[in-house]
Amino acid sequence: MPSTAPKKADVLIVGGGPVGSLIGYQLLRNGCKPFIIDQDDKKNAPIYGRACTLWPRALELFDQLGLGDDLLSLGVASKTGINFKDGVAHQGGLVFGHRMDRNGDTNWNFSLHLRQRHTERVIEAAINELDHEIHGLTRLEGWKEDEQAEYPITCTLRDLQTDQVFEVQTKFVVGADGGKSFVRKSAGINFIGEHSGAEWIRMDALVETDMPSPRALNSVMSASHGLVLFCPIDEGRTRIGYVWNEELQKKYGPGGATLEVAKEEAKKALHPFKLEFKAVDWFTLYGIGQRIASTFMKGRIILAGDACHTHSSGSAQGLNTGTFDAVNLAWKLSLHLRGLAPIELVQSYDEERKAKVQQVIDNDLIIATLISGKLPPKFHGRKESPRDILTEWFENASTVAFTLGIGISYPPSNYVNLSSAGSLPITTIQAGDRSPDVKVSRIATNEQVRFQKLIPNNGRFNIVIFTGNPTLTLPALKMLEAGFTQLKSRFPAKKLFSFLTIISGEGIGAAEYLGTKPVGTAYFDPFRGAHEVYGIDPTRGAIVVFRPDGYVGRVVQLTDVITLGEYFARFLIEGAGDICC
Repeated sequence: MPSTAPKKADVLIVGGGPVGSLIGYQLLRNGCKPFIIDQDDKKNAPIYGRACTLWPRALELFDQLGLGDDLLSLGVASKTGINFKDGVAHQGGLVFGHRMDRNGDTNWNFSLHLRQRHTERVIEAAINELDHEIHGLTRLEGWKEDEQAEYPITCTLRDLQTDQVFEVQTKFVVGADGGKSFVRKSAGINFIGEHSGAEWIRMDALVETDMPSPRALNSVMSASHGLVLFCPIDEGRTRIGYVWNEELQKKYGPGGATLEVAKEEAKKALHPFKLEFKAVDWFTLYGIGQRIASTFMKGRIILAGDACHTHSSGSAQGLNTGTFDAVNLAWKLSLHLRGLAPIELVQSYDEERKAKVQQVIDNDLIIATLISGKLPPKFHGRKESPRDILTEWFENASTVAFTLGIGISYPPSNYVNLSSAGSLPITTIQAGDRSPDVKVSRIATNEQVRFQKLIPNNGRFNIVIFTGNPTLTLPALKMLEAGFTQLKSRFPAKKLFSFLTIISGEGIGAAEYLGTKPVGTAYFDPFRGAHEVYGIDPTRGAIVVFRPDGYVGRVVQLTDVITLGEYFARFLIEGAGDICC
């Protein structure tokens, strides 16, 4: 076997793309030992094509993993764009990417455009910093299972450089190996859906154009080529996309979409704007379809990213959805591998993610059909043109929030979330919601600090005390230490919990202002902005538990701190040690 290959690993991750590598990076950060393989030569992989857009929520998740700045260093940020029709600005197009500055509860109020290989390199560099690497030119050829063994799965792998076959024992296999996933097929997991018959062109090129604001996220309503994408990407390039409609398919025939043809049709698609190609890095013609795996987890086999869902690039959801998969899965899997949580926590990945991916699939079926100039069944009988209905769809507020990721939430009550249904509301934010980003103030220095920076994704739950008005909540604040002492006696707190106190108001010291010692690190909320965004009753305050992935798990009153132990006992193992690090 290769000298760098382990005989045993906590997880075998098949696929070293952005989703597989992001899962591996998080597992390493959390103290686990993954073995990440890819059948391609990742070290020498060229930069071309594939996903190129990250929306605000995905960027928040990368940032909470410490990767945001590196992505910003390579990408192109866009806060707005213009949709054109007949050479003038026109309502419609990719409106979810226009005026993104209006998304007030995120610091990442823009889209970031960079080709997928750049994103992969950022994650790979972070993995290397943890003294690990992605093992390219390594292929999974099969596995056998023995549930009684400490490492229940024995995988057969092949080193494609030497043709040597070797085995690695593992506890889980994660298939992040793309739409044609060997892992999914070998596990006998159905891939439900179909191709629509529509085809689109995508190309990355260095171009010159007289289109206004060409380095914004623009689109063109073309009568002949559907909704045309004109998106800035890294290194001065532009991603251009248009519909390869039935007329073009008939005109050029099978195999007729050559590079020269694709360039000429792109020029027609952007009419009346001029378009000159200086260089073309990549182009492709691909079929449009929507598919979803029947389950994202079967026994100890787990799927993520394109291995369990594929769809069009109509609203650039592929890498974003895969990022949500990776972040939802990794903290759950690492807690289980470390002996801190039962396998049911890992299984909750399937429940939470599959429902959200199904919503992506359903939306994409509508979007892709409308972009291709046809009416989906949902809109049969409507008299407007497909592009007018597309504008209506994209302008819907809930569609915008979901597309950008900031509107994605999980059920308020499930295995890992617990709502306060049936009682008086404690906050306006609910279990399952994303954590809005707000500014709080560092004590004495008065530096403005982003709240999401204070709740990083490090595999721990962030327990945040919002004090409310301390003159009214002091009796409850004084009881917190005893309540948290009991919580810490039931669980290995240093491995599971981080504590933070957000004080409504400001003074010359946290303890002096509160009248009692704060729990964990304290920050002032001088203008009550954080309390208002989270909907905290100033007369009562609240405790908000944030899951490692930044979603709310539980909200309780200050006086109910004792109930947190029962919440965590739903999915954590009391008195557990740490068995894999």
